[in-house]
Amino acid sequence: MEIVLGTEVFYLLPEKVVFRPLKNQLILSDIHLGKAAHFRKQGIPMPFQSHQKDIDKLCYLLNTWEPSSVLILGDLFHSNYNSEWLLFKSLLAKYPHVQFILTEGNHDILDNASYSIDNLLKVKVLSEDQFLFSHHPLDTPDRINFCGHVHPGLLLTGMAKQSVKLPCFYFNSIHFILPAFGDLTGLHVLEQEANSDYYLIMKDQVVKL
Repeated sequence: MEIVLGTEVFYLLPEKVVFRPLKNQLILSDIHLGKAAHFRKQGIPMPFQSHQKDIDKLCYLLNTWEPSSVLILGDLFHSNYNSEWLLFKSLLAKYPHVQFILTEGNHDILDNASYSIDNLLKVKVLSEDQFLFSHHPLDTPDRINFCGHVHPGLLLTGMAKQSVKLPCFYFNSIHFILPAFGDLTGLHVLEQEANSDYYLIMKDQVVKL
């Protein structure tokens, strides 16, 4: 789905990613790599290949859109260092011509040495004339704040009392909040507001509510 924010065109993709043509950039949030391994350490059974879905999806997007850069709006990695970080480093090495940028999230707690990779840049926030990119939603009345952290979704109910939860992109004129990219992240169900826009992700398409 094509939308205009400020003076720019953006594409909302069903993979829970934004493509920014002006910068030839993919924007995503909340991958939470390492979450499965973290839970297994706590004795919670989790599938061993769950993280591979996120890596495969990211590779697909890189091969399809061929971006110059990838902006990750925080919570790239879920917790302490584990083997899944090596998997992400392998992906970076496979695409050395792509600049990866991470705006630091509350789960990005690895030591600075872990982020010392040639094509990975970690920052607190990224500021531009029209936009501010961060992990947490920030109060920026003069700019549109692209952010994550919330894992937005909506609960839709039908006439026969059936219901379904769907991830969504959410825009309230100040904040443009991306859905969580990671397969194991879950949803935070939003209350619908009259003056906000919701772009639902329905399998292979994005639909404005």
